[in-house]
Amino acid sequence: MPGRKKSFALLVDGYIRDLFTTGLILQRLDYDVYITNTAEDALKVIAASLPALVITELSLPQMSGLEMLVRMRHDPRTKNIPVMIHTSQDDPNREKMCRASGCVAFLKKPVDPGALYSVIQQATEATPRQHIRLRTLLPVRVGGLAATGTTISTEYVSELSENGIFVCTLSPRPVNVVLPVTLMIHSIPVKLKAVVLRTVVMNSGLFEEPGMAMKFTEISPTDLELLRNFIKGQIMRDIPGQ
Repeated sequence: MPGRKKSFALLVDGYIRDLFTTGLILQRLDYDVYITNTAEDALKVIAASLPALVITELSLPQMSGLEMLVRMRHDPRTKNIPVMIHTSQDDPNREKMCRASGCVAFLKKPVDPGALYSVIQQATEATPRQHIRLRTLLPVRVGGLAATGTTISTEYVSELSENGIFVCTLSPRPVNVVLPVTLMIHSIPVKLKAVVLRTVVMNSGLFEEPGMAMKFTEISPTDLELLRNFIKGQIMRDIPGQ
């Protein structure tokens, strides 16, 4: 949640529309993205600054994505960089060759953002997250007395996932307390229960968003589906063809 370092992903695709679409999705998943449309340019970027992850199409103008993968695996500096294939090709033999050459995943376009996020997390994080965490701003009502005993003012959800939220507030509730929560999505109230996992208070020094991280303990299937659709809709908004 707050304080997480963003990862640098290198996206390689010769199809401009796909480069735009995937790059935008990655940005909305909170990753820094560098884009190129050739393997040759990608290798120059990698030589200058090692990315946390490379995502490449197989069909590229000159050198193919598979050839780039093989070159990276034979270079001591780049052999451990995770490489994900994200392609429009549907060739089982090609997929076998990519997996045998050491790609971490083989995804076919168009890919679901949740599946893309899951693969990236598995490839780059020591403790992978299961669900997308969306930066947002939604009004919320949380029960319970403030941990500081102060009056509770307006509160907002600043991060949202399928199993938890970060509530931006100057009046966090005590850790380990289970509380009723009502948040508004498209003017629809979503009612659930959540436990406070940790709190962040205002201190001198490096600024960190004040509030509390909460994990859902009780939510109806209908409201959970509403959350999922809202998160996916925000990730895919304004993307042509979506």
